[in-house]
Amino acid sequence: MTEGRHCQVHLLDDRRLELLVQPKLLSRELLDLVASHFNLKEKEYFGITFIDDTGQENWLQLDHRVLEHDLPKKPGPAILHFAVSVFETLIKVLMIHVIHPPNKTVISS
Repeated sequence: MTEGRHCQVHLLDDRRLELLVQPKLLSRELLDLVASHFNLKEKEYFGITFIDDTGQENWLQLDHRVLEHDLPKKPGPAILHFAVSVFETLIKVLMIHVIHPPNKTVISS
């Protein structure tokens, strides 16, 4: 039997990549592989998610092995999603500017 787990990565354009993920594959390496299908250079804006057995969406941690994550236990390929990620720090900055816009200096003559 082949070591690893079959995974299906759903891409942004509804295409799907079928992969056999080896036990030592890092999530960062999987993201690199998926990004290479788009010739994507700015990978920091993207990530890969999965839905766990409780229905919660989770991001793969890039410094962990893919198969170390709590992927669903059901038979068949694990379903992963290539997704646009939004970092919490960016949301906080946007909220600050929306709630408290920068002071505007008005110069009158």
